[in-house]
Amino acid sequence: MFARSDAARRLARTTSTLAITAAWFATAACAAETLGGVGTGVETVVVTGTQFDPEVAPAKASLDTTEPQTILTRTYIENSVASTADYTTLLAIVPSLTGLDVNGPGLSDGNVKNTLRGMPDGNFGMTYDGIPFGDTNGPTHHSASYFPSAVIGSVNVERGPGNAGNLGASTWGGSINMYSEALNDDFGFKANLTRGSWATTQVGLNLQSGDIPGLGKTRVLANVNGLQSEGYLSNQGLMKDNELIKIESEFAPGWTLTLFTNRNQLHQHVNDKNGATAIQIADFGKQYALQKTDPTRPDYYYYNYADKITDMDYIRLHGAVTDWLSIDDQAYTYAYVNKTVTTTSTQQTISKGKLTWKTMGTTVVDPVTGVVTPSANTASDIPGYTKLNAYRVWGNVFRATADFDAGWLTGQVRAGVWWEGQATERQRFYYDVTQCAAAGCNPWKQAWNFADISNKNASNDPSLVAGRYGVGYYEHTGWNQVEPFVEVELHPLPDLTITPGFKYIDWDHTVDPNSVISGTATAATKGCAGKCQGPTLYNGKVDTYTTSRPLYFTTVNYKIQPSWSAYFQYATGIYVPDITDFEQQKPDLSKAPSPMTTANYQFGTVYYADDFSVDADVYYIAAKHNYTYGPCSYDTSLTCPTDTGNATYKGIEGEASFKLDALVPGITDGLLAFANGSVNSAKSSFAQLKNAPYWTAAAGLIYKRDGFSFSLVDKTVGQQYLDNADATGHRTTIGQDGMPFFRLPAYSTVNFITAYDFGKWELSVAVNNLLDDRSLVSMSGTDGKDTATAASASDYMNRPTSSDQYYFQSSRSFQVTLKAKI
Repeated sequence: MFARSDAARRLARTTSTLAITAAWFATAACAAETLGGVGTGVETVVVTGTQFDPEVAPAKASLDTTEPQTILTRTYIENSVASTADYTTLLAIVPSLTGLDVNGPGLSDGNVKNTLRGMPDGNFGMTYDGIPFGDTNGPTHHSASYFPSAVIGSVNVERGPGNAGNLGASTWGGSINMYSEALNDDFGFKANLTRGSWATTQVGLNLQSGDIPGLGKTRVLANVNGLQSEGYLSNQGLMKDNELIKIESEFAPGWTLTLFTNRNQLHQHVNDKNGATAIQIADFGKQYALQKTDPTRPDYYYYNYADKITDMDYIRLHGAVTDWLSIDDQAYTYAYVNKTVTTTSTQQTISKGKLTWKTMGTTVVDPVTGVVTPSANTASDIPGYTKLNAYRVWGNVFRATADFDAGWLTGQVRAGVWWEGQATERQRFYYDVTQCAAAGCNPWKQAWNFADISNKNASNDPSLVAGRYGVGYYEHTGWNQVEPFVEVELHPLPDLTITPGFKYIDWDHTVDPNSVISGTATAATKGCAGKCQGPTLYNGKVDTYTTSRPLYFTTVNYKIQPSWSAYFQYATGIYVPDITDFEQQKPDLSKAPSPMTTANYQFGTVYYADDFSVDADVYYIAAKHNYTYGPCSYDTSLTCPTDTGNATYKGIEGEASFKLDALVPGITDGLLAFANGSVNSAKSSFAQLKNAPYWTAAAGLIYKRDGFSFSLVDKTVGQQYLDNADATGHRTTIGQDGMPFFRLPAYSTVNFITAYDFGKWELSVAVNNLLDDRSLVSMSGTDGKDTATAASASDYMNRPTSSDQYYFQSSRSFQVTLKAKI
């Protein structure tokens, strides 16, 4: 039934969680009377020859880095980011990175996703504890579905391909490497409770066992986190929980075994193609998403929801075989299951003075006989679909490291192999939401009994999938890939490190028999140019297409002084074509698209003085077959790849931190200022690519002294375009002011957090979007309507007939967090 029957269960579950947390708080307070302090983690950056403590800097680089880098520590995550945040939110401080959550920090999987140097999510990699992860139909990510900030111990953002041992499907654009919390020698316990705007409640428990008596150096980390919120956007609430266990044992001298498991469950009410149109904003405001009062409209709350479950598990063994040889082996698996029930579109526009939305056609399938008949009674019904995206990935990374000393030349050889396989099932069935709801049907079990074959992406051939009408796609795909790699770290001089590397990619994609590949029902559909077809049964044998390519790397790091280094990087990269390249037509695996290939050149420097640190870099990336992804021209609910040809990414980046203790002695002790920024060019056909800001900037103050602390952080994202230029480099859609229509002005986000540490307890207050800036931050669709009345796409009040969807910053919000710790 559409009205979710789990409401009472959810309330009971939340109440139970709060009760358990209250008990933990009491236990923590009592235990704190007799036990010592919390164990501390390990320093990420070590600096010699200077008094500067790298831990106080919110973002910094290592002196040993060989590419542009920003390191975020647990201290920054805990003290300068909202406790409900996910990685999209906390990464925003990094130069050239953008991203925020339009429903509030960490409160939706429908984010404005991270971009890096103008490259969209999917064109750079993400790892957790060294494991590359991402969707199998394109390496994009879902921030609320995996790792909340509570289970992120630190982050290393590498704005470059790394060396040969850096792994992932699209590392050419960089890698965002997240790590779980380090295990401590001593026992520690923390419990926290957060209450905030929009009925937000979060509870968290964190236990560090320390060295367990009788088990040598065996330690356990357990973390439990639960979150529930109505969210900023109307009726776009969510509930999620995350559980993590990490066990580390030094079972023999020099040998460590690590066992890890993490699970995340998310329930949210959101349309699969969320975002308000201009007329919806004009009528209902920027906060509009869903409503609960009118079941005749597609934005009805009970018609739109998603349930997602993810997990990641690994076992890792590493140790020294001899005094010069060590090995590291990590076997892993992770999974993602997304079950979505949604109306086809919540977009509303004005037509002939009336508010209109997408409705059914005038054909219907009899659920008993399967006979397709015309029926005027369905014309005003609401169309929708069920969507499944489920995959399981498994793999293994083996690394061996050997030190050598040839007298004048010392160094290290690092070699290994990454193997990975996966199986994916994706399906979509189009159905009549109105008829299904009236019959009280379960969409996941009965939607095809109310099939909507009027949708141009739905099949009217019941032979494709078990006699069912309305199938959009029913795909079974997979891959099997192997990447051997080797790199040699050379030290011809004491302060000079040169590391050449080589990696070979062999990546096989498979499409299984009896897969129904998505498409459009008629070749004449707009945007298909006669090349598209409807959902098609792929009845051949299990078939594959293979991408094979060698990649080459060279990095150099030179220590000019103990606290000053310079580096250079040259690397080739690749984005392996994924299955989305075949989803708009019957797969022809003999004609796989050309992979995107890149050549990266980067130079930078890192310097630490007694009172400040600074790092800066310049970069140049030449890309061939540069793919961008966006809504398909014939169905904006689908994503299609576009080859923009050759592209060039180049820019300048820098970041700095300044200790201000000496500014006013005795008053500014413990005060630190920081700033970073970038100037970014991302061009194809001599024009800036869409969704690629021209610049970014961040600045702030961080203070900590005598138990009192505060953090004030501002991030500004520069101007960008929302559409790509044509083949001549021009943007053809012009607004009434004579400028390109689809341009987005710069916007800023200011966050403030203050806290007082009482020893056993800590109380903090966070204000997100302090200045209540409600700027437009993104837009989906570029239909070009109302250009005669609107100055630009941002002039949404004068675009009543446009179906483009708008995304704004969430309003100012507050969170209060109470922590107990031992």
